[in-house]
Amino acid sequence: MAGGRPLRMDWQDDVAGLGAAYRLERDAEVRPRLQALGLVRQGRSLRDSAAVVGVHYRTLQTWLAWYRAGGLAAVRAHHQAGQGRAAYLTAEQQAQLGDQAASGAFFTAKDVQQWVADRFGVQYRLKGIYRLLARLGCHPKVPRPYNPRSTAAEQAAWTKGGLPTP
Repeated sequence: MAGGRPLRMDWQDDVAGLGAAYRLERDAEVRPRLQALGLVRQGRSLRDSAAVVGVHYRTLQTWLAWYRAGGLAAVRAHHQAGQGRAAYLTAEQQAQLGDQAASGAFFTAKDVQQWVADRFGVQYRLKGIYRLLARLGCHPKVPRPYNPRSTAAEQAAWTKGGLPTP
């Protein structure tokens, strides 16, 4: 960014210290952060450093803010996915739902959605129900596949134990 303000940073680590931290880091999520910090500490621009590491300029700004707030420990402490939104159902409620689903009480995701609303007073969209069931390891019942080119007579014959010869 030509003509931008110069970076003002109270560095807690020197170039050698950041380089050593980068070389010793085994977490693949943290290594690029340390590399980018080292490049900026060496005097490279934020845009150049972000391009070398392969991240967006704003991402590097976020990493620098973490560094300002708490040094390398803060940079290492952040996880890519973050904390995320708190679950709508408690662990106990999720266990009850898993038990109910395992018992075969539900035929459709709509049934699960209604049961959760009635039982716990929590409204989910269908997409959310599918994701919740996937997290719980529950799989919805799906119809058996069939051949769209077969006729009703062939299907009836198959269920009786054989196919008619052509």
